[in-house]
Amino acid sequence: MTLFSKKLDGTIAGNILTICTYSAPTINAKVDIIYTFETSDYILIRTMGLNTYRDISYIFREKDLFAAKVTANLPQILHQMEHPEDVNLGEMVADQHILTWQYGNSLPPKIGSFQLYIKPSHAIEHLNGSIILVDYTDFAKNDQFVIYYNRLRNDFYGEARIAGVFHATKQYDATNLTQLQEKLEKNLNNTLEKIATASHEI
Repeated sequence: MTLFSKKLDGTIAGNILTICTYSAPTINAKVDIIYTFETSDYILIRTMGLNTYRDISYIFREKDLFAAKVTANLPQILHQMEHPEDVNLGEMVADQHILTWQYGNSLPPKIGSFQLYIKPSHAIEHLNGSIILVDYTDFAKNDQFVIYYNRLRNDFYGEARIAGVFHATKQYDATNLTQLQEKLEKNLNNTLEKIATASHEI
């Protein structure tokens, strides 16, 4: 039985018509089915926590083709979002031993106001060849700190979000897990404290 429930929508915001949403509040996840008037495309959008992306496998101008593909694959999509450990993230992720990284999988479940939303064993697919292997999020303040692994560059890097606004950081740039662990041990607590105490005025 899935954690997701379907809700028909029909609201329009700017150029976006949200047709329906499948949401799972207990895991802070949802799937939006939208139509964009800007490009005349039907699109499936995945959201895990504060991480949202348009799935390029589900962008169609032909409504019937889009509907057929979504209908055929939606159960698997929702299962993968509920159970990211079941997703094959590819050989490069396996070669880096990311999913079994002991240090990353032993990170504290909570630091200050941040909860560990994603750990390496439950890494998720993201944009531009990247996966998210560490995600500390304060949902109440829309704050976040994320560690990515990019397959195209074969490297790790970090990114902060303060009140929903992204901020790049070079402190976590690394080419392997040993380097990344050293940087997390040195900087993680301080980074989360800086995010939490930064100005949230936009």
